[in-house]
This record gives sequence, C-alpha cells and structure tokens, in this order.
Amino acid sequence: MSQLQPVLKENKKYWTVIEEKRKEREPLQAALGQLRTENTAAREKSMGFCSSEEELDDLIRSLHYQIQHESNTLSEEKQLLKEIKQLEATREKVIANAAIKAKIQDSKGQQDAIQDQVKLLGADLNEVFKEKEAIKAQMTQLLEKVKVAEDAIKSLEDELGSITERRNKALQTLNGLRRVHDEANACFYQNRLLLNMAKDLAVKKDVKGLEELSHREVDKFVKQYSSDKTFRDDYEKRILSSLDSRQLSRDGCMRNPDEKPIIVEASPAVKLEPASLEVIPKKVKEVVKPYMPVDTVSTKKPQGTKKAQGDELTRSIEVDMSEDARKTQDLQKPIKESKEIDPSKLKEMRREEEIAKAKLAMERKKKLAEKAEAKAAARAQKEAEKKQKAREGEESKKEGRNGGTYSAS
Repeated sequence: MSQLQPVLKENKKYWTVIEEKRKEREPLQAALGQLRTENTAAREKSMGFCSSEEELDDLIRSLHYQIQHESNTLSEEKQLLKEIKQLEATREKVIANAAIKAKIQDSKGQQDAIQDQVKLLGADLNEVFKEKEAIKAQMTQLLEKVKVAEDAIKSLEDELGSITERRNKALQTLNGLRRVHDEANACFYQNRLLLNMAKDLAVKKDVKGLEELSHREVDKFVKQYSSDKTFRDDYEKRILSSLDSRQLSRDGCMRNPDEKPIIVEASPAVKLEPASLEVIPKKVKEVVKPYMPVDTVSTKKPQGTKKAQGDELTRSIEVDMSEDARKTQDLQKPIKESKEIDPSKLKEMRREEEIAKAKLAMERKKKLAEKAEAKAAARAQKEAEKKQKAREGEESKKEGRNGGTYSAS
C-alpha cells in the first residue's frame, strides 16, 4: 500500500492534465468547425457563378464578339443576347461571391493557425496518455500485489482464528489434566508432609509425640477407610503395585506359587511417538525395584564396623529409591488413566512427567551426595579417633618406660 499511494496520486495528476488539455482544445475545435461550415456554405452559394467580375466581363465580351464577327442566325443571336442579359444579372452575386472568397482566403490563415494549435495539443495529449499508460501498468501490478497480500492476510486471519480456538481448547484440557494431576498427587504430598513430621520428631527423640502422631493418623485412616468407599477403592488401587512387587496378594498375604500377579501389563490404546517410546521404558526401571520396608522412625544411633555403616547407607538409599519409585508411579497414573487423550496432549503430559522425573533424579543425586559426604566425614572422624588413640597409647607407653627407669635408679 505504501508503494501504491504515490502511484495513485501520479495517476490522478495525469488525469487532471488531460482534462486541462481537452478544455483548451475544445474552443479551438469549435472555431475550426465554424470556419469549415462557413466555407462550405460559401462554396455551395458560388456554384454556377463566375469566380470573379473580370471572368464575368471576359465572358460577356466573348459573347459580344461572337455576335459582331460571326455569322449567326436570328435565333442564335437572340440566344446569345439572352445569355448576355443573364450574365449581367449575376454581376452583383459575382461581386458578392468575390468578397466572400476573399474573406474565406483571409480566414484560411486563421484556420491553419488553429489547426496547428490543435495538433500541438493533440501531441501533448498523446505524450500524457503514454505516461498515463505506464503509470496504469505499474498501478495494475501493485493492485495485483495488494490483492495477493489481502488474500494472504485473510488466510492468516482465518488460520489465526482456528489456532486460537485450538489453543483455548488445549488450555482447557491442560487445566483439566493439571487438576487431575494435582488430585492424583495430593496423597503423595500429604504422606510426604507426614513423613517429614515423623522424621523431625525422631530427630528430637520425642517418642511420645511419635506415638500420638501414629495413633492419630491410624485412627484417621481407619475412619476414612471405613466410611469413604472412594478413598477405600483409591487406596486399594494405589497399593497394588507395592503388593505385586513384594509378591503379595490383594489381602496382603504371601502369594501362592500358582497364583497370577495382581497387576497385568496392558498395551496402551494411544499410539505414542517414537521419541516417547524410547524414553519411557528407561524411566520405568526405577519403578520395578521392590519396596524395602525400613524403620525410618528409629532414633538409635548406628554403631559398629564399616560393613554395618555400609548396610545402613544402602538401606537408606533403597528407601529413597522406593520413595522415588512411588513418586514416579503417582506421576504416571494420570497418563495411564487418560489413554484415549489426543496424542499431542499426551505428548505434553509426557514432557511434564519427564521434567518431574528429572527433578526427582536431581533430588536423589543430591541426597546420595549428602550421604556420601556424611559417610566420608564419619570415616575421616573414625580414622582421626584411631590415630588419636594410637598416639595416646604410644605416649602412655613412653610414660610407663620413663617411670620404670626412674624407679630403677
């Protein structure tokens, strides 16, 4: 449009010039037409008459000469006299026609001048028309480009409308999935908060507080389990993986050799992308590890050999791994429950799951590093204590030898 505006202004200016030239040419063409009309009428009037008075006199003299010097009959002489009389009668008209011819001759120069001016104006108009045609061609090209741009803009607007509608639907679906995700993980965060409270009480060696917390939570769980069928079904569904990993049946008893697993692997109904299929199995390996029940509320300080400390660290690591496994299962549940979701939305859920798993892995690495540092510090402290004891033993031996020497002397 920025290129089209000056072209449109230029085209309008050329039209203005053309109109001015036409207005200048109109009075000249009118005057030229009037002169042509007058000349035509004068020629029509002078037809049948002599062109000048001299020509009329010569014609009359020739007729008199014919009467005087030629042998004519009486009828021929009468005819010649009659012609002479008729010619004399046309003398006034011949004189008038001569004046008109003189006037026509005078106006011929004026007519030629007018024709020259009309030709000049016509030439100017032709130049203006040529320049206008060039501007018109340029304007046509720009109008075609503008039309193409307008069509593209309209197409983009339509596409933007459909994309906005899809985005709004995707946001609604995402908000719903996040709500489902939060509801599914609410129990995990509540249990983690409860576990942290128990750990804090254990660190403080508050046995009474631990007992009160335990009784309160047990009563609360039993009451909710007995009265709320939804909670009971959800709890039974959540512990299936833990029971299955420990080779237990649904009632918590040991599974018979011929008894089938309580969890059967089912093929997903949604076809996932290759990238997602390559990443997910590697993460599931952490979930398959069996749960190792450990007394996390114990307040006794571990003592003994290096092997006992290594076992303690191994058990704590396994506890963290089992916690991470349960977290991973909780994160995977919303996706398992939404098998019929659109692949693009499922991919977004997978991406969020990968981010959450990455955060869990970072936390696990951090815990392992902290425990490794604690183990190294304990080992260094133990070695320092051994060296200190050895040094004290050597000093006591030296003192014993020195005391024996003094007594001998």
